[in-house]
Amino acid sequence: RNMLKRRHFHVGDNIETCVLCIAHEEETIDHLIFNCPFSQTCWSKIGISYNSGISQIEATIRAKEIYSGRLFFEIFTITAWNIWKERNNFIFNQINPSYRAWLERTKVDLTWLRYRVSPDVSDYITSFVNSL
Repeated sequence: RNMLKRRHFHVGDNIETCVLCIAHEEETIDHLIFNCPFSQTCWSKIGISYNSGISQIEATIRAKEIYSGRLFFEIFTITAWNIWKERNNFIFNQINPSYRAWLERTKVDLTWLRYRVSPDVSDYITSFVNSL
Protein backbone atom coordinates (compact mmCIF):
# COMPACT_ATOMS: atom_id res chain seq x y z
CA ARG A 1 0.00 0.00 0.00
CA ASN A 2 2.91 2.27 0.70
CA MET A 3 4.15 1.75 -2.87
CA LEU A 4 0.70 2.48 -4.34
CA LYS A 5 0.50 5.65 -2.28
CA ARG A 6 3.86 6.82 -3.63
CA ARG A 7 2.58 6.18 -7.16
CA HIS A 8 -0.55 8.26 -6.45
CA PHE A 9 -3.02 5.35 -6.63
CA HIS A 10 -6.14 5.61 -4.51
CA VAL A 11 -6.95 2.20 -2.98
CA GLY A 12 -9.35 3.28 -0.29
CA ASP A 13 -9.26 4.97 3.05
CA ASN A 14 -6.51 4.45 5.59
CA ILE A 15 -4.07 3.03 3.06
CA GLU A 16 -1.11 3.67 5.29
CA THR A 17 -1.98 1.40 8.20
CA CYS A 18 -0.61 -2.12 8.58
CA VAL A 19 -3.50 -4.58 8.65
CA LEU A 20 -1.59 -7.18 10.67
CA CYS A 21 -0.95 -5.20 13.82
CA ILE A 22 -2.86 -3.19 16.33
CA ALA A 23 -0.13 -0.55 16.54
CA HIS A 24 -1.50 1.18 13.40
CA GLU A 25 1.97 1.61 11.96
CA GLU A 26 2.55 2.58 8.35
CA GLU A 27 2.55 -0.47 6.11
CA THR A 28 5.98 -0.63 4.54
CA ILE A 29 7.71 -3.84 3.49
CA ASP A 30 10.16 -3.51 6.39
CA HIS A 31 7.35 -3.04 8.88
CA LEU A 32 5.07 -5.71 7.43
CA ILE A 33 7.62 -8.49 7.08
CA PHE A 34 10.08 -7.72 9.88
CA ASN A 35 8.92 -5.16 12.46
CA CYS A 36 5.18 -5.73 12.82
CA PRO A 37 4.32 -7.41 16.14
CA PHE A 38 2.39 -10.08 14.20
CA SER A 39 5.44 -10.79 12.03
CA GLN A 40 7.82 -10.77 14.98
CA THR A 41 5.70 -13.47 16.61
CA CYS A 42 5.97 -15.53 13.41
CA TRP A 43 9.75 -15.12 13.22
CA SER A 44 10.08 -16.01 16.88
CA LYS A 45 8.11 -19.23 16.37
CA ILE A 46 10.42 -20.22 13.50
CA GLY A 47 13.50 -19.38 15.58
CA ILE A 48 14.75 -16.45 13.54
CA SER A 49 15.43 -13.14 15.27
CA TYR A 50 15.94 -9.72 13.70
CA ASN A 51 17.61 -6.55 14.86
CA SER A 52 15.27 -3.84 13.61
CA GLY A 53 17.84 -1.11 14.33
CA ILE A 54 19.94 -1.95 11.26
CA SER A 55 19.28 -2.43 7.55
CA GLN A 56 17.21 -5.48 6.65
CA ILE A 57 20.03 -6.95 4.54
CA GLU A 58 22.45 -6.68 7.46
CA ALA A 59 19.79 -7.95 9.87
CA THR A 60 19.15 -10.97 7.62
CA ILE A 61 22.87 -11.75 7.39
CA ARG A 62 23.16 -11.57 11.19
CA ALA A 63 20.00 -13.65 11.65
CA LYS A 64 21.49 -16.34 9.38
CA GLU A 65 24.72 -16.34 11.40
CA ILE A 66 22.77 -16.75 14.65
CA TYR A 67 20.21 -19.26 13.33
CA SER A 68 20.98 -22.72 14.68
CA GLY A 69 19.00 -24.76 12.16
CA ARG A 70 19.45 -25.81 8.57
CA LEU A 71 17.82 -24.41 5.42
CA PHE A 72 17.80 -20.81 6.64
CA PHE A 73 16.88 -19.18 3.33
CA GLU A 74 14.19 -21.70 2.50
CA ILE A 75 12.57 -21.30 5.91
CA PHE A 76 13.06 -17.53 5.73
CA THR A 77 11.34 -17.33 2.33
CA ILE A 78 8.40 -19.55 3.31
CA THR A 79 7.89 -17.58 6.52
CA ALA A 80 7.93 -14.20 4.77
CA TRP A 81 5.69 -15.48 1.95
CA ASN A 82 3.08 -16.68 4.41
CA ILE A 83 3.14 -13.39 6.33
CA TRP A 84 2.48 -11.70 2.98
CA LYS A 85 -0.34 -14.15 2.21
CA GLU A 86 -1.92 -13.47 5.61
CA ARG A 87 -1.91 -9.76 4.78
CA ASN A 88 -3.39 -10.40 1.33
CA ASN A 89 -6.13 -12.62 2.74
CA PHE A 90 -7.31 -9.63 4.73
CA ILE A 91 -6.97 -7.10 1.90
CA PHE A 92 -8.56 -9.19 -0.85
CA ASN A 93 -10.75 -11.74 0.96
CA GLN A 94 -11.63 -9.88 4.19
CA ILE A 95 -10.25 -12.76 6.30
CA ASN A 96 -8.89 -11.46 9.59
CA PRO A 97 -5.17 -12.08 10.14
CA SER A 98 -4.58 -15.12 12.28
CA TYR A 99 -1.36 -16.43 13.76
CA ARG A 100 -2.86 -19.93 13.69
CA ALA A 101 -3.69 -19.67 9.95
CA TRP A 102 -0.16 -18.40 9.27
CA LEU A 103 1.35 -21.30 11.22
CA GLU A 104 -0.73 -23.97 9.49
CA ARG A 105 0.03 -22.56 6.03
CA THR A 106 3.73 -22.33 6.86
CA LYS A 107 3.80 -25.93 8.09
CA VAL A 108 2.13 -27.14 4.86
CA ASP A 109 4.61 -25.21 2.69
CA LEU A 110 7.55 -26.53 4.69
CA THR A 111 6.20 -30.06 4.35
CA TRP A 112 6.11 -29.66 0.55
CA LEU A 113 9.78 -28.68 0.70
CA ARG A 114 10.58 -32.23 1.84
CA TYR A 115 10.03 -33.50 -1.71
CA ARG A 116 12.82 -31.34 -3.12
CA VAL A 117 15.64 -32.42 -0.85
CA SER A 118 17.69 -35.49 0.09
CA PRO A 119 16.29 -37.97 2.65
CA ASP A 120 18.45 -36.69 5.53
CA VAL A 121 17.28 -33.12 4.94
CA SER A 122 13.72 -34.37 4.51
CA ASP A 123 13.93 -35.94 7.97
CA TYR A 124 15.20 -32.62 9.35
CA ILE A 125 12.23 -30.78 7.79
CA THR A 126 9.77 -33.30 9.23
CA SER A 127 11.31 -32.87 12.67
CA PHE A 128 11.29 -29.07 12.31
CA VAL A 129 7.61 -28.98 11.25
CA ASN A 130 6.64 -31.31 14.10
CA SER A 131 8.38 -28.98 16.58
CA LEU A 132 6.27 -25.98 15.53
